Amino acid sequence: MIKLIRLNGEIIYLNYLQIQYMESIPETKVKMVNGDFYLVKDSVESIVRQVTEFLHGCVAFEDKF
Repeated sequence: MIKLIRLNGEIIYLNYLQIQYMESIPETKVKMVNGDFYLVKDSVESIVRQVTEFLHGCVAFEDKF
């Protein structure tokens, strides 16, 4: 899950595997595969960075065993 901040300041957590696409309009619109979308303060780049860090953490966790 990734942590995002909606335009009203509310924190939400989304399953990154369910993201269909993102676009900057100038806020970031995150469209989910079920058709829902969220407008968030986070940039597309920061969302991609969160997903990358999460996946790297998963691989690093497996390497410890």
